[in-house]
Amino acid sequence: MGAPAKAQAQDLAFLDFNDVTICSAQHGGEAPPDFDGPNCQRVGAGDIDPQGTLIWVRTSVDLDATRGPNGEPLSLYLSGKMSSKVYLNGEFVGTNGTPAAEAASEVPGKMDTEFFPPQSLFRLGRNEVVFLASSHHGFIDLYRPLHVVGIAPAGLYSGPALNRFDLALVTLGLFLLGGLYFGVMALIGTSPVRSGTLSVICLFAGAQLVSETLRSQVAYAYPVHDLRLMAIAFFSAAFGLSVAFHIFRAFIGAAAIRWVTGLAGLSLLASLLVKGFDFKALTSMTIPLLGALIATGIWTYQGRRRAFVYFIALLVFLLAIALFQGLFLDTVFFLLVAFFLLALFVEQAVLLAEEERERRSEEARANRLEQALAEAEERAETSHINVKSAGKIERIATSQIVHCRGAGGYSEIILVGGRTVLHSASLNEMEEVLPATFLRVHRSHLINVMFVESLKRDASGTGTLFLQGEIDVPVSRRVMPKVREALG
Repeated sequence: MGAPAKAQAQDLAFLDFNDVTICSAQHGGEAPPDFDGPNCQRVGAGDIDPQGTLIWVRTSVDLDATRGPNGEPLSLYLSGKMSSKVYLNGEFVGTNGTPAAEAASEVPGKMDTEFFPPQSLFRLGRNEVVFLASSHHGFIDLYRPLHVVGIAPAGLYSGPALNRFDLALVTLGLFLLGGLYFGVMALIGTSPVRSGTLSVICLFAGAQLVSETLRSQVAYAYPVHDLRLMAIAFFSAAFGLSVAFHIFRAFIGAAAIRWVTGLAGLSLLASLLVKGFDFKALTSMTIPLLGALIATGIWTYQGRRRAFVYFIALLVFLLAIALFQGLFLDTVFFLLVAFFLLALFVEQAVLLAEEERERRSEEARANRLEQALAEAEERAETSHINVKSAGKIERIATSQIVHCRGAGGYSEIILVGGRTVLHSASLNEMEEVLPATFLRVHRSHLINVMFVESLKRDASGTGTLFLQGEIDVPVSRRVMPKVREALG
């Protein structure tokens, strides 16, 4: 019977969580039982679990209307890890796969199914839903294998799913673009570890997005759901760990591997202890990000450059996890990652610009060093500089200066014999007034090539110049090739 126009279903009407009876069907017949036998029991909706068995389930759904808000027909929705045979108000309405007592006889059903019973079967008030269910082909035992039993307007979830998919396509495109961009930067040798890590972060976020949206776009059989959940948990953990590695490496270099390995162990242990794959995914992502948050908080307190920016970003991310939880992995995560990815693009552009300026500066210094070393055999004309220190001025011959070392806005001048004089000029200012035999081989060191004794090259590409007076001075990686060539 139809309902008055004003009595219209507005959304999904769920099963009555307190009106559930389960009967074992391992040795039962094809028809529903009377649900009063000794092998039947009343349980809560969370106890409906057909994994590894065959059961009959009886529950009910209360309706305020027998039509949708715009007069749409109603459908019966079942979502869960199972094959099923379904009855509504005593009438058979359809099957999803083939439930059976053994795996060999079962045909796996789809994870999400919409049944279309005759509209005359829907009643105002209580509607009895009975189904036979089994689940023998999964890879893991789920904490809550049944997700939805309910009645709603036909096609209720197709519209919202498509809207979310449009958003997912935009963010997925951004993740893939980021992965490609940073991947190319790594391949061409532009900060390969940092760029490679950022590429991996983007690709893990994209893979997780595909895993998350798969259910709303593909009607897959329930065994695929286990694989999808494992993929979501893996990509969540991989995302959190790769972000933590990026942050730790920016501040502590190669030691980041040890810290991230420890965080990975904690994430694995916690995910094994937590029930439910949504919570496993959130936990395995949260632990490495929380570790990075604590570290950046400490580095912020120590005054480390850029640590506060990372601290705020991580804090926002973790607060979003705490506030949104169930919605986080579906929508909020991808919006936040997309926002942070745009910030990473900007950060990378700034860092590349800084590196380019440093590269040009070091190339100019390398050229000067090559020229000066080539002229080192010729005796330089002695010149003098006035050194201002401690309220007095001392005139010093440049031929007596072995090495100048930066000390904030000052310079330490090391003379022949080992005496050190503090000069009120910066190293940049010293570089401008000293003759061509003085070369900037490092950001903090200016040397007199007349006192060079030997050069040692390190495996990392940097090196050390040894000067008279048992003085050793570091040489930056970009200047090293020119130094070696000039020294022959």
